[in-house]
Amino acid sequence: MRAGSSILITGASSGIGLALALHLARQGHQVFAGVRQDRDAEVLRARSKGRITPLRLDVTEASSIEQALLAVTTKTHGKLDVLVNNAGVAFSCPLEMTSQAELSQLMNVNVLGTFAVTRACLPLLRETQGRIVNISSISGVFAAPGLTAYVASKHAVEGMTAALRLEMTPHGVKVCSIAPGKIDTPIWNKALDTSGALSEQHTGELQSIYRPLLDFYKRYASQDVATPMDAVLAAADQALAARHPRARYIVGRQAKLRACLNWLPTRWRELLVLRAILSNVPRP
Repeated sequence: MRAGSSILITGASSGIGLALALHLARQGHQVFAGVRQDRDAEVLRARSKGRITPLRLDVTEASSIEQALLAVTTKTHGKLDVLVNNAGVAFSCPLEMTSQAELSQLMNVNVLGTFAVTRACLPLLRETQGRIVNISSISGVFAAPGLTAYVASKHAVEGMTAALRLEMTPHGVKVCSIAPGKIDTPIWNKALDTSGALSEQHTGELQSIYRPLLDFYKRYASQDVATPMDAVLAAADQALAARHPRARYIVGRQAKLRACLNWLPTRWRELLVLRAILSNVPRP
């Protein structure tokens, strides 16, 4: 990727999106950062000393996507070199305790929003033979119980990435994903709050049935060591600089271990996962 490339990042208000926007702006690129609130735009301007252009961007609204792209093309004379699809929401919850409203919101942002922004940007990216980097998750590779909706959404992103990578190869557009495990960002606190709110909406019987899963993810969010953000930034640098980027960059030791579990026979893998979840459940 040449110096001064134009880059659009969705979901840049916090976490990985914010860190990537600041990182790429420091490298001298022209960064357009999608945010949903004015206060997030002001934070970006202040922290980047004006080197980042914040854009009001709701990936679930067609008019918002159109306006954001118009702002990008106006400032770049119609050029876009890189799209980073980062916007996403997360929570852990068994499917039976996941409301249709929460499921729709998650799918609208993580899946339909990613598809919509990508579709809108493809004409520009074909023109520059640019790149698409989808921020996925190890949950797009490894299916864990208690994350059913999130796993489904990230598997969809990984599927889109794999198919689009082939569609775009004849046009010179590089497509890849970055699949982190637990990264040191506020998303886990947000996810824990959402998960707690969802579980409290249900009867004591359901909470009792799924208590091992609910407790497991509370421990995971609060106790498991997170991979530093620098590891994600390093993966992004590789994805953007490589002449032939990998299809997927898995980030974090635990994420890589989970990916390796997919090589095991299904029955063995399932037994290992269930053992980890039930290890702290008192025996009768």
